[in-house]
Amino acid sequence: MGEKRIILILVIILLLIMGKLFRGDIFEPTMQSDTIEDSAIEVEKTKQEVKQEAKQEAKQETKQEVKQETKQEETVKKEDSAEIAHKEEYMELYPDMYVKSSAKIPLAAIDTNVLDYRKYIFKYPMSDIQSDKKVAYLTFDDGPSENTRKVLEILKKYNIKATFFMIAGSVTPERYDLIKEMIDQGHVVGIHTYSHNYKKIYASVKDYLDDFYLAYTRMYEVTGVQPIVFRFPGGSYNKYMKGIRKQVMAEMERRGFTYYDWQVSAEDSIGKPTRASITRNVLKDLKRYRKPIILLHDSSVNKATVQSLETIIQTIKEEGYTFDTVDKR
Repeated sequence: MGEKRIILILVIILLLIMGKLFRGDIFEPTMQSDTIEDSAIEVEKTKQEVKQEAKQEAKQETKQEVKQETKQEETVKKEDSAEIAHKEEYMELYPDMYVKSSAKIPLAAIDTNVLDYRKYIFKYPMSDIQSDKKVAYLTFDDGPSENTRKVLEILKKYNIKATFFMIAGSVTPERYDLIKEMIDQGHVVGIHTYSHNYKKIYASVKDYLDDFYLAYTRMYEVTGVQPIVFRFPGGSYNKYMKGIRKQVMAEMERRGFTYYDWQVSAEDSIGKPTRASITRNVLKDLKRYRKPIILLHDSSVNKATVQSLETIIQTIKEEGYTFDTVDKR
């Protein structure tokens, strides 16, 4: 009986084992483990591949960006070089044509606005700058001529100081004493041009500097005083200057010179002006400004200007204005 029981138990155990084998329960954990390990390996491989691809893409993008930046830098350098070369063509001309008080260093190295403001403050008290005082600035273009001496006589009679923008080509030896007389009487002598040939002087920046240098050296030699103020022939916005306006203005400022346009014009060099028209043109716009710069002419054809000058001065004085030179404006 004991043996039968043992055999029966062994059979039962065998059947149980066979049943499990049939269902796969015994090997299932091992199979699952193998599957999990295989999946993990695949995932890890995928991650590595993604990282590698990302690195490759990043490298490609970096290379492209570097190439693009290099091209941009080369383009900028070429443009800068071209601009510098263009500037050097005329910036190196006439090293003796600088206002003595002007710093001969690149504009980029200093804040010129601050310097100019400080110089102005030191020269003219703040009370004068902020003043509502009415001041008229008489300016005469295109002299000297035989009419210039008549203008000086009238100005002396009324104790008025004015500014004369000269055509230096007309400053001949027989007129040297007249120019020196202007200086002695306290008038300001500035530069207008040497030739007054618009097409010639505004052909390029260099052409403008060439003409200005001739005028500058002539006026400096005759007066012994460095001319620091000037007026563009036709004003700073004339049509001949259109293509070079910014460059010329920047270059003249860099050299320390100051230009002056006008707010009131006598229109005495246009058409056939008369005493009445000249006086009317000045007075009709005068009251619009507290510190007007008035454009007049003293060339050989401006006899009507001389004839109307006293009336203009008297009327301006009656309107409560005083007079001064443009460098004090």
